[in-house]
Amino acid sequence: GIVNFVIDQGVRFVTTSAGNPERYTSQLKAAGLTVFHVVPNLSAAIKAVECGVDGLVVEGGEGGGFKNPRDVATMVLLPLVRSQVDVPIIAAGGFVDGKSMAAAFALGAEAVQMGTRMVSALESPVHENWKNAIVNAKETDTVFLNRMHSPALRALRTDKTTRLENSPEVNAMAEFGKAIDLYFGGDMESAIALTGQVCGRIDSVRSVRDILEDVRREFFETLEAMSNRYLG
Repeated sequence: GIVNFVIDQGVRFVTTSAGNPERYTSQLKAAGLTVFHVVPNLSAAIKAVECGVDGLVVEGGEGGGFKNPRDVATMVLLPLVRSQVDVPIIAAGGFVDGKSMAAAFALGAEAVQMGTRMVSALESPVHENWKNAIVNAKETDTVFLNRMHSPALRALRTDKTTRLENSPEVNAMAEFGKAIDLYFGGDMESAIALTGQVCGRIDSVRSVRDILEDVRREFFETLEAMSNRYLG
């Protein structure tokens, strides 16, 4: 099965999501892997901790990808979960630079996960059309689909996703389309381009190295500036 495959490949860190954390956690941890579980709300976070995960990826509804239909913004979710659990937290949903990383740390995270920023990175294997669509998007250019179904998802606004947004009774998963044609063919209408609201803050395609170096630099600059301003 998939768990044995992961173990056999020598993977040391695994994130699980979109299901019961109890299903794989004990087997993965018994093999010596570190396991973090992605959670969209407090009850899921508490359940994951009770199942023995090593940490959590706390993901707000503004992030791209598959979501709980009852989405909660990172600004609300992250400090709420932090107040109730003691395990390490990776914050996800809305993070793109050092300033947003500093905000996540202030709210209780030990790290951040940047999905949309990395989809649009130079080394990302997705087609340039998707990367350029992210760069050209405004903060309002995503849609939240499938609120009446499960899973819900946040995606880039296209003709296809706008039609689905206007037809909430339709299960978007049945209309997902041909992902390969989107990812590698660049046909933005062939499938649903999972993208977070933070697309509105991305203005260029950059290398992963440059992104990470700038995030680290700005993170420490932000902490220093805040300290100088408010602590004297």
